[in-house]
Amino acid sequence: MAGDSTIDSEKFYLLDKWPGTPRDIPPFDNFTSTAAGHNSETPKYALGTKVRVQCNGSTGGPGESTFIYLKLEAQSSHALAKRHIVVQHSEAGNGGDEFFDVTNDTDHDITAQKGPIAVALSAMTTDYYGWFWCGGVCPEQYVSDLGGNYITTGAVALGDMTWADAASATDAGGDFAFDVADAVGETVIGYAVAADAA
Repeated sequence: MAGDSTIDSEKFYLLDKWPGTPRDIPPFDNFTSTAAGHNSETPKYALGTKVRVQCNGSTGGPGESTFIYLKLEAQSSHALAKRHIVVQHSEAGNGGDEFFDVTNDTDHDITAQKGPIAVALSAMTTDYYGWFWCGGVCPEQYVSDLGGNYITTGAVALGDMTWADAASATDAGGDFAFDVADAVGETVIGYAVAADAA
């Protein structure tokens, strides 16, 4: 694996690998608000609820984006922050509600380069519930903090992406990074329209 690099939010999109059909009309305007049930001790929506929005290109690129409601089961010493990749927690293998438990901690992921991912909208409290970006173009129009650079392994090229452990975890970038999908069995979670900055 090469050293970590970055890719701009407008140079990739996510492929939603989570089950379920998103709703077309968002139930609120601000995905990081208390009213939206974000960073909430008790869930306001059923785990796995998905909402689809249309971005008009006023901020960031145009296109559809999907958000999903998940539970942050554990976080690493690099506390969850905006633009961190989260993956299924190892407890997801138990099924039930734990299927939608996520983490940004390499010590608790289900298995590297396997399963769906999502992207954190903000800092959150462990064992709390909230919204994450899981599909489509980066929804900067709805969550401005999602715009900017995302950590990669330095190997992302034009084409399919997966995820991997970052070579150097940081508070800003988190423990996981986008990686080129170049082996059988890796979960393809996105598509890059340009190579990373490495």
